[in-house]
Amino acid sequence: MLELACAVTVPSTPQELEEAIRYYRSSDLSGLDLYCQWQAIRDAALTQKSVEPVSDKVSGEDSY
Repeated sequence: MLELACAVTVPSTPQELEEAIRYYRSSDLSGLDLYCQWQAIRDAALTQKSVEPVSDKVSGEDSY
């Protein structure tokens, strides 16, 4: 498979991710630029999703 060299920095904080999404939506990107920006946003979202707290449970869940 062909490896693409993207020079887009992957956002590391939720604020940077939101800013990258705003840029993605407002820019007229195409081709490799579009793909690289999308991939950086995707990678950041997946990374940040895995950091969510596991202790966020529904009250009374143990009683069922």
